[in-house]
Amino acid sequence: MKRSLLLLVSFLFSVQIFAQLSIRIGVHEPVRNSAGWTVPTSSFASVEEGRQIIQDILDAVGLRANFEIRTANIQNAAAVVYGGRRYILYNPNFINSLVRTSGNRWSAISVLAHEIGHHLNGHTLTGQGSQPAIELEADEFSGFALRKMGATLADAQAAMKLIANQQATATHPGRTSRLAAIEKGWDHADEQMTGVRRPQPTKEVVTPPTTGSTGQTGNTGQAGSRTVAETILDILGQIVFRQDPQGRYVITQGYNVAKLMNNRLVQVGKIARLNNSRYPYMIYDQRNNRLYVDRSGNIVNRYGQSVGVLRSA
Repeated sequence: MKRSLLLLVSFLFSVQIFAQLSIRIGVHEPVRNSAGWTVPTSSFASVEEGRQIIQDILDAVGLRANFEIRTANIQNAAAVVYGGRRYILYNPNFINSLVRTSGNRWSAISVLAHEIGHHLNGHTLTGQGSQPAIELEADEFSGFALRKMGATLADAQAAMKLIANQQATATHPGRTSRLAAIEKGWDHADEQMTGVRRPQPTKEVVTPPTTGSTGQTGNTGQAGSRTVAETILDILGQIVFRQDPQGRYVITQGYNVAKLMNNRLVQVGKIARLNNSRYPYMIYDQRNNRLYVDRSGNIVNRYGQSVGVLRSA
């Protein structure tokens, strides 16, 4: 009973932390005094471990610290200036709760990396406080640093998926924008490390599919189907997917991607033209899962891995 009560209190404490000030991650304002900074530490978030993590982050990106780290009686974490000196402050209770709630130690590291990004980008010298554009720069640095340290993209985004507000505010961007910034930084580091550049969906300009000769608009994911005999003249190309080598997929004049099932073609996606010289086409479905087709007809996923091939009919 006592253990259950402790677990309940711990859970409620975590929820309270995230519900109150999750959007304030990354404050970078001057502070008036340092009273009450130091707080008791436990588990992950000791001062020494925090310093070591920050040193690991700096080693990974090849930079030197221009700040000090302190535990503080604040509600989460912040990059601040006090007495002409720069600090990274964090509440160890918040950090520990973040790790417990997310189940991912990288989530805490990403928060510290975000604060480092504020200092290294000079955000704490402006005296203007948090702004959406500045927060995105710090998010991008966080993604870059975590990839350099060996984190997956999911690891790098774990904290922001949990603590970022869905909607943007006057000081912080919305969750979608922040996750995109982290991904941009992660991609940049990944390209440096592997020499492989991932397709960049943020640069896409999708040409809206036009109505095909049959009059269908072909909304992605609709359950409608036609017999092969009804569409044989509309087939523009064929697709072979590596994970479904026996499946028969075609592209029709309505820019639909369809699969042959029981002698009928069932729409499973669409194809659109992009303004990308390397990947001139994109295949997507109703859930906005995306694949990219290069100039040779090779189909790759968002990580640049080959998943199939497109051939002319």
